[in-house]
Amino acid sequence: MSLTRSGVKLWWMLALLVAPGAHAFNDADAVRVLTFARAQLSDTTAEMPSVNRSPKSSLSNGTWTTVANTDRIAWTQGFFPGSMWFMYQVGSEPYWRDRADMWTRPLEVQKTNTETHDLGFKMYLSYGNAWRLTGNTYYRDVLLTSAGSLATRYNSTIGIIDCCDWNSAWQVPLVTDTMMDIELLLWGAQNGGPAVWRTMAVNHALKTLADAVRPDGSSYHYVDYATNGTIRSRGTFQGYSSTSTWARGQAWLIYGYTMVYRYTQDARFLTAARRVTDYYLANLPADGVPNWDFNAPSQYKDSSAAAAVASALLELSGLETDATRRTRYRTAALAMLDSLASPAYLAQGTNSPGLLLHGVGNLPANQEINVSLIYGDYYFLEAILRFNPRPNYPWYSKLMLPRSQHLLGTTNTGIRNVEFDLTPLAANLNGGVVGWTDSSTEVTAFNRLNMAVRMSEDGIFQVRNGATYSWIRRVPYVNGQTYHFRMNVDLNARRYTVWVTPPGAAEILLVDRVAFRSDGPAINDLGRAAVISTVVDSDFRVTSHRVYAPGQAGNVALAPQAPLPEATWRQLDAPEPASARPGASER
Repeated sequence: MSLTRSGVKLWWMLALLVAPGAHAFNDADAVRVLTFARAQLSDTTAEMPSVNRSPKSSLSNGTWTTVANTDRIAWTQGFFPGSMWFMYQVGSEPYWRDRADMWTRPLEVQKTNTETHDLGFKMYLSYGNAWRLTGNTYYRDVLLTSAGSLATRYNSTIGIIDCCDWNSAWQVPLVTDTMMDIELLLWGAQNGGPAVWRTMAVNHALKTLADAVRPDGSSYHYVDYATNGTIRSRGTFQGYSSTSTWARGQAWLIYGYTMVYRYTQDARFLTAARRVTDYYLANLPADGVPNWDFNAPSQYKDSSAAAAVASALLELSGLETDATRRTRYRTAALAMLDSLASPAYLAQGTNSPGLLLHGVGNLPANQEINVSLIYGDYYFLEAILRFNPRPNYPWYSKLMLPRSQHLLGTTNTGIRNVEFDLTPLAANLNGGVVGWTDSSTEVTAFNRLNMAVRMSEDGIFQVRNGATYSWIRRVPYVNGQTYHFRMNVDLNARRYTVWVTPPGAAEILLVDRVAFRSDGPAINDLGRAAVISTVVDSDFRVTSHRVYAPGQAGNVALAPQAPLPEATWRQLDAPEPASARPGASER
């Protein structure tokens, strides 16, 4: 089935009328999914046999198939570290930064790999997210070397990135997947690499449009050229037939042309993105999740294609110059997220180690059918963070001090205000603490916190004051109730004031101009927060935490952070030392 542009518009209007709640995805849904993702990814890091392997697809026993990070032909190794970088983006937790780094660095061996087009998938999703979120030049330098390796596969006669060497039946193949990989070249050209990399990427995108995209917006998966540039064959490698449209291949085109338009602002690529998107939307089933191939009689949903398209359309809706299309694309993306976050597709409550059920890897090869796929999970997370880059993700208290920390950046100096909501989730928190210190201070014990709000053993809020805890009024905490805290912090005077607003009551001054901890570390900025349990994990939570200058308001910004040395990683993987557990030192 294909529709005209007006038909596509009508189709989606009708779809919204018959699919209640299809546009209902909201911040609460995002937090729910991210909370689940945090647990699944944490379990996966604990269960992976080595940082030298990465997960790929789920097995029926609840584990992952894995691929070696040294495998030069495999294409999926970047998705797992990329997903963990997303989790670091969500909560600014050093734990996720360090775990992401642990699985990113083993991929450095790929930077000189010239055997595959898939360096974009491998390196940009891992090292690219690392560079974006930390500013560490190590990641940038590896990316630039990787882009140079990818550029060696450019065929100047045909004007494409040659896909691969492993299929002897092909001479010079182009595949739709490569539209994702060329972001590495576009990024590289903007970040110190030669301008010709941009030309290579643009030429490849135009050649794909000319030869792989059909007039109605559908697509071939591959085009094979002779060495002189004539087309030898066109068809599909992972789809149903040479005349069908493989759903994930179409997703790569939607995502790819949107991405190229973002880099180039070339109207040809916006037109291309519209063309392949309109075909895709016109042929979707009611739930917004496509069959693995739009023309195949066998029905196997592919949630990975839906996740990639949802992410792409959230970006396309922001770049779109036509207001009607902008609304239609965003509405379609939210409807897709609504389906993917529903029990029909979300893996919560199942034994899957992933996030999304019902993915299809390579059906013609009878591989990875109706499973969780690490790349589907990655694009699902990316879509959610494109929906809201900094969701109101709750900070749950942690017994392990390394996991209790959240980075706030290095710019919070002088006088700062802090606000947050705190909800006890147990009747007696036995000294649970929310504390703050300098960005350079690793929280290894309570005495590393210059400031702290404590829920005492006798059921009241207290504030650290020099060598002890104090309060002006006794404000009890109640299980399940949410309390709003406001602080004024003078980093130069080393003093702070704390107010608390109990539910349904007026704001109360808890302490006034009390001193920072007398035996605390040196502090130059308000750069790190810790949310620490002393009984069990998650016995209280903090939400809506923000730091801002007086007279301003805003969310905490993620500042560049240097990765921890390998010795620290090994310590984090080792059993928790007694000194790192609450109760090991005076609170």
